[in-house]
Amino acid sequence: MRTSQKVGRGGSWGGRQSVQAVAPLLSPAVKPYQSSSSGRSVTRPLARGLGWFLLVVVVIGAGIGGGLYLYANESLNAIKAHSQQVTAAEKLLHKLGSPNQPAIALIAGYDHRAGTGTTSYAGSNSDTLMLLRADPRNDTLSLLSFPRDLNVPIYCQGNTVSTYDRINAAWADCGANGPSAALNTMEHLAGGAHINFLITLDFHAFQQIVDRLGGVYLNVDRRYYNPLGTGWSAIDLHPGYQRLNGAHALEYVRFRHLDSDIYRNGRQQLFMEALKARLKSTLSLTNITEVTRIIGAVKGNLEIAKADHSAPTLGEINSYLGLLIGLPAGHLFRNAIPIQDLQTYITPGGADELKASQAAVDGAVHRFLHPVVPVVHHTHKGGHGPKKPSLPYKDISVLVLNGGNITGAASDTSYRLGQHGFETRTLPASRPANAPKTTRNTIVYYDPSQSNAQKAAEELAPLFGSHHAVVQMTPKIASFAQAAGGPLTVVALGTSYKGRLKFRHASGGGPPRGGSTAHAQVTSGIPVTLSAVRSVDGPARFRLMLPHTVALGSSLSTDEGVRLFRPLRGKQEVVLTFNLNGGVEYWQIEQSDWTNAPLLANPTSQFVYKGRTYKKFTSGGAIQRIAVYAGHSVYWVQNTILNSLSNSTMIAIAEGLQPLH
Repeated sequence: MRTSQKVGRGGSWGGRQSVQAVAPLLSPAVKPYQSSSSGRSVTRPLARGLGWFLLVVVVIGAGIGGGLYLYANESLNAIKAHSQQVTAAEKLLHKLGSPNQPAIALIAGYDHRAGTGTTSYAGSNSDTLMLLRADPRNDTLSLLSFPRDLNVPIYCQGNTVSTYDRINAAWADCGANGPSAALNTMEHLAGGAHINFLITLDFHAFQQIVDRLGGVYLNVDRRYYNPLGTGWSAIDLHPGYQRLNGAHALEYVRFRHLDSDIYRNGRQQLFMEALKARLKSTLSLTNITEVTRIIGAVKGNLEIAKADHSAPTLGEINSYLGLLIGLPAGHLFRNAIPIQDLQTYITPGGADELKASQAAVDGAVHRFLHPVVPVVHHTHKGGHGPKKPSLPYKDISVLVLNGGNITGAASDTSYRLGQHGFETRTLPASRPANAPKTTRNTIVYYDPSQSNAQKAAEELAPLFGSHHAVVQMTPKIASFAQAAGGPLTVVALGTSYKGRLKFRHASGGGPPRGGSTAHAQVTSGIPVTLSAVRSVDGPARFRLMLPHTVALGSSLSTDEGVRLFRPLRGKQEVVLTFNLNGGVEYWQIEQSDWTNAPLLANPTSQFVYKGRTYKKFTSGGAIQRIAVYAGHSVYWVQNTILNSLSNSTMIAIAEGLQPLH
């Protein structure tokens, strides 16, 4: 979400604002992919998760700011490509014209295998492959992660497919050519993304760096526990917003035992945001002693490759890292292949792997390359001031598909929408307007690459009654949209739709907002939470809220569903952890007297409802967190790792928080 005033681009860090952990919108919850890969021994190097990029932030940051300019050239030269393998990969990179242009980096973390030597790339796997795009022109940062279990064509050299394997196996399949193979494979997979930097890191120093920063404050979404000796990596974390030391941070970013690599990618991206915030608040660029200690811990394990074989320049650092650290609220976009577009299959060897169509990959890449920053409006609801203007019907383009096996429903509904001023689209006569599958609910799809598309879908959805959902376009739906000229929205009519649109007035100016909770999927929270909240009412020294509303299909977690703890000295926090639909996703309601917690800084926007001010924290339009202050306490709703709760559901839950007594 974009603020009304934009701070400087490129330039130094001084004019920028920081941003806290946020996440993207994802489609409705489906049965998740479960990885059956055996866990790695705890004796192997703790080289997992997103730490490679995070350490890059620390090390590069050491070369800029204040008195550290005296040390910049030496520091940057120490981390340029120096190994034979990474130097060889530089010829595949694309040269930048200037540091004010958008730049794409491939972050590749690798783990050394036994018997290959501590400096050899041969036999290693890239544990993490992540694309990062920084655009100083519009102050946006995009992330794109692919599950490491995704089966793709592997390109060891040139344009010839060498084999088909998991994406992270290119590092090992191609021998000592691992860095070049990983880069080549990624460029072929994400054809529209021309990579300018390759950053490789084996982060043995990760734990030490996190500890030197004093830990990282992060929201742990549930109870994580796996003891030593099970064959899986050990982990012991409790739910809630808290400080993680280096060991616990590694446990968090490595975990995938009870869910899958899809969720691990989400944890890694959330952790990146948390560490970025910690760097902003903790690491002083004028503290030369501390910075040089951090450089000494990682410079032997980090390489940054460029097309011209040089070290990163101060101009590049100032432009791209300055953007990263001081990113405006709502300008970070997390991208991945939607979970419903990933299919699980069993290999001949009995392992679970993932497959995705090229259309699904292309969709994720398109969103990565073209982030849309919507305009933020600070609004009032419920009659307490001006409302956010509706999007006029004439500006909403829509294609209607029949998803309920009702003859003539699509054409009739399209005609009715046209009569009320909508811009209706049609398919070629040779293509039937039938949705890919039959659904009960009417689903309104929106094209995330177009400005106002999500807003258009949210304006349109209430017209079809209470049984509807708003989601991003899938590749199959996108093919219909393309054939119809690229409308903002596509409506797939469900069996619950009875052929009547629910307009609130006859004019074509657009339906009144009526509150953004119109299509929230919620149920009463009192039967679910009353006894749990009462159980901590006495020990808690601050006023507790009772959730009168919870997400549909939610139940308190059977493992530490309610927890009262001290996130830091002198402060208390109560966290209610909810399981969603009996699956592997969890969301939370948290309450604390720690009113200036770091995750509550820099909200994207806010609104007033019945005298309360609600602060929203979003990324790409999706609410990751919504908070409200009352007295000397703060209360917030935390979305799932994959943002499975819709914006309207999140708002409805937050508005349903009422004092216990």
